[in-house]
Amino acid sequence: MQGVLQQPDRERLTGGWIAAIAVVVLAGVGLRVAGFSLYDIGYSDELMQYLEQANRLVTGAGIVPWESREGLRNALIPQVLVPAVALGHGLAPGTLLHVALARALFLALTLIALPAAWKLGALHSRAAGLAALTVAAVWWESVLFSEFLLSESLGAALMLAGAAWLLDPDAGRRRLMLAGLLIGLAVLVRLQYAVFAAVLLIAELWLDRGRWVQVVAGGLIALAVGAVSDLCAGLVPFSWVLVTLRMNIGEGIAARFGTAPATAYLPMLAEHLLPFAVPAALGAFLAGARYRPLLLAALANLLVHSAIAHKEYRFIWLTTFSLLLLAAVVSVRLAGYLAARRGSAGSLGLPAALLVCALWTAASFWSARASGGARVYRGGGAVPEMADKAARDPAICGVAVPYEYKSQIVPALMAVPKPLALIPEGVMDGKAPLPFGIVTSANALLLRRDAHVPAGYERIACRPGHDFPCLYVRAGQCRIDPRFRYQEMIRRAGL
Repeated sequence: MQGVLQQPDRERLTGGWIAAIAVVVLAGVGLRVAGFSLYDIGYSDELMQYLEQANRLVTGAGIVPWESREGLRNALIPQVLVPAVALGHGLAPGTLLHVALARALFLALTLIALPAAWKLGALHSRAAGLAALTVAAVWWESVLFSEFLLSESLGAALMLAGAAWLLDPDAGRRRLMLAGLLIGLAVLVRLQYAVFAAVLLIAELWLDRGRWVQVVAGGLIALAVGAVSDLCAGLVPFSWVLVTLRMNIGEGIAARFGTAPATAYLPMLAEHLLPFAVPAALGAFLAGARYRPLLLAALANLLVHSAIAHKEYRFIWLTTFSLLLLAAVVSVRLAGYLAARRGSAGSLGLPAALLVCALWTAASFWSARASGGARVYRGGGAVPEMADKAARDPAICGVAVPYEYKSQIVPALMAVPKPLALIPEGVMDGKAPLPFGIVTSANALLLRRDAHVPAGYERIACRPGHDFPCLYVRAGQCRIDPRFRYQEMIRRAGL
């Protein structure tokens, strides 16, 4: 069986295969379009670190988080989004077109994962390429992470694209340079992927000096891009790398956002891949020598992040994605082995390959249903949608939202810029009265249906079927109390 599973099979594409590829790609794009949302998020970084910073680069106004104040991150992703944001503001000011275009651009960039998956699978055969492409296109978490405006999403797509060219034994000089460029950009986008990159490169290239030269040349181009990006942001090139290492490792500042034991990622993987975690992991381990560098890099990424106290599932998305793609390749090899046992000769045909792809699609729906799917891991759009609705009213001069929901709203999500205040903790659950400074700062409040608000406020609307958020509005002007400004509130909290 081992020999059959490792049998390479790289054939030319015919019309039927091209049509199958097109259908899978269209299905992947369609799923992403269906899940597209202006407001929903999975993680606060999507808004604060990227969308808000891109909008700030264009408009000159916006919230500055602690990472930007400390110089902890580069500005590469916000800078990439700047043309989309600028175009949106230019074409339709007073709308959220800038948000739609920024999200659409980012989603389009993450689609590089689709040809990367095809290329990785096609290193074995066109059937394996189609299966890997199907996983990248329709697996529910692959679709979900394409919707997340995160460094992990783009970094994973870039890294796998680079890995696909790197692992190709027939790659020439230019393609190896492209591999180095893509891997370098992935590390710039997500510094924590440096370990993945290092293990991948060492395991694949080892003492191959000629290939090292080409890959390093591509990496140097990526470094040049990073240096220019830093200079445009007013940073000393790569100073953010030292700041990141000092604060996250030396000072352990990330631990203040929560800690977990070293084994915490194992139940996370089991939960997200339910009920296919064990088959996917076992399949990845059977991928064979050609894919071993990718497997080792995925495991190294998991181990390194397991050693870091602060853990979030998104940190190991690159590992999960890699394991799924490797499992897709092995599923085709297994299908080929079973076909050989039944007397079939030659490569796996298109009908059999389509059956494998159909099984992966069914597995995706099963896993999404068992784990809760995107609805569990993405949402929060009600708060910014209602805040944006209030801000569009010319009579509104200030909007206040509960501090507990600050991660769901930034000024970039308000089509008409209005001062944004944060209601202190305790007001939402009725343990503290609404401060007078909030009353003077905002004539629009987002609170619970049963909130005790001062006289003059009228409840205008609530999220259908929910007690929060509800919009309360009063007549009159606003006198901003600086103590409750969004920026000041997060600054005092060290955020």
